[in-house]
Amino acid sequence: MSFFKTAANLLNDQESIKQRQAQLQVAWKQNSSPHLFAVDQDLSLANQRNCENMVGAVSLSLGLAGSVSISSEVFNTPLVNCFVPLATSEGALVASVSRGLKAINQAGGAKVFVKNQGMTRAPVFALPDGEKALAFAKYLDQESTLAQIKKITESSSSHLEFKNLQSFVRGRNVYARFSFLTGEAMGMNMVTIALQKLWTEYLSTYEGLEMLALSSNVCTDKKSSYINQLLGRGYRAQAEVFLDEQTLKTILKTNSEAFLRTHQSKNLRGSSLAGSLASNMQFANVVAAFYLATGQDMAHVVEASQGETIIEADHGGVYCAVFLPDLPLGSVGGGTNLPSQKEVRELICQSANELSPAQLAAILATGVLAAEISGLAALSSHDLASAHQRLARGGVKN
Repeated sequence: MSFFKTAANLLNDQESIKQRQAQLQVAWKQNSSPHLFAVDQDLSLANQRNCENMVGAVSLSLGLAGSVSISSEVFNTPLVNCFVPLATSEGALVASVSRGLKAINQAGGAKVFVKNQGMTRAPVFALPDGEKALAFAKYLDQESTLAQIKKITESSSSHLEFKNLQSFVRGRNVYARFSFLTGEAMGMNMVTIALQKLWTEYLSTYEGLEMLALSSNVCTDKKSSYINQLLGRGYRAQAEVFLDEQTLKTILKTNSEAFLRTHQSKNLRGSSLAGSLASNMQFANVVAAFYLATGQDMAHVVEASQGETIIEADHGGVYCAVFLPDLPLGSVGGGTNLPSQKEVRELICQSANELSPAQLAAILATGVLAAEISGLAALSSHDLASAHQRLARGGVKN
């Protein structure tokens, strides 16, 4: 049974989806799948660019945590109030993040720092021997070469800006990690196209050089890695707040001593014992739900869930921060153009309908901070299991 589009049904995506649905109904001897097969005219446009052989759509519940006050240079005003949108099927997640945001608000809001580290792609090149590989790496660092790289790659898109490159020689291979600013887009495809153009028009003329692969694992795309933790990829964000003893007691049902001990034993020693590349409780929970809600590439959750939770005793309470070095996200392109995801992004902040990727990163980091605070508090007060029992098993109804 083939579902590939023909020239005829390319003209009508809605009709081509219905044809595939009919084929599936016959093959499965199933009369209907009313939820799966409910595809409106707007979503059928995803058949053109987001999903091949599209037969329907799956829905996922969306919750809004917050709102929360955020202070960051990425916003035009000193303090903004935003919701954190979370598309999830995990009961208790939205409630937990909301509790963390309540504690953050009680402390005056979160301070968030965001920097665009650039989207990376790292081709791997082969040369006859190590001496020639080292010579090619030096050639890439020459000012004249960098000028050509900038000229050729930026000519592939008006939104692309060459940032830098770093070369790593292993044996007779050279791994060149290129970094670009990509405007409002996450930019992975933009960077890939630019580097293919660079190879075709320029680097392929270098004597004895072979491009083994346009992408190596040094990018590092959709995998955890030390290089992304150290150098960053996409956006880097840090969110922080100071929680006094009263907030810990009244909102989070814990105290600074128990809170800090839980963090140390779980996020620090526990992560070290397990050999984890990350030292956090649940970054992936919030990142996955936020990425789904706002139309990001879900596979980048692997990268974005890397990072560190920092808890330190301070006078009369605790200093709390989360550091996320690797947040590939955008506000145009890919799944961000889907109608529901666009509407979600318009709900997040009253002060801005069109959020930039940097602003999305700031809101995501604040949501991650809230989840870490609430989750660690639940562990330290031994309420984690009872909260899931109460919230995730039908015990609470709105």
